[in-house]
Amino acid sequence: MNKYWSWAGRYIAVIALALILAAVLGSMDLFQATTVISRKLSAAHIVKFLGYGAALTVFWLLGQRAALTFRAQAGRWGFMEHLVLPVVTLIVVASAHGVLLLVLAPLMDAELRNTYNWMFIAAITGTAGWLVLALFNQSSPLTEAFTSAAQRLGSTAATRVCPQCGAGASGTAKYCDQCSTALPG
Repeated sequence: MNKYWSWAGRYIAVIALALILAAVLGSMDLFQATTVISRKLSAAHIVKFLGYGAALTVFWLLGQRAALTFRAQAGRWGFMEHLVLPVVTLIVVASAHGVLLLVLAPLMDAELRNTYNWMFIAAITGTAGWLVLALFNQSSPLTEAFTSAAQRLGSTAATRVCPQCGAGASGTAKYCDQCSTALPG
């Protein structure tokens, strides 16, 4: 597992650094007192937008890389390949609403702000729908993963793992239900 996930620490470190720098620089008096555009938009807003936006971008890239890693790993957790990106995208889209407001709010009137909110409501709802469809399409492997895990934890019957795909199989099965590989023994 380590060879598959050794890269994740770099992404997490970059996300943490971007969030810390945005918060620290954005709270400095110099950044808060310096303004542009008729004194409505401060340098603190801009630096927070850049830091939080960078963190969200790297978080989405982390999700994309995790999905590819789950695909390469296959086996019992292979179904996660199809679920990671919708979950991460939902988090990013929902968070992007507030991040973009850091620089756009001083420039918007009430009507434009309402339109902006509706655009994000549509985007968040659409992304949530993508997640539900991905979960529905992966319900069979997901059920298998949780069922085989429950069987391993609570069953007294002998269970085996397929050497080809890693799916669980009952002690009496001759072939894997997932990939039809002949089971040893």
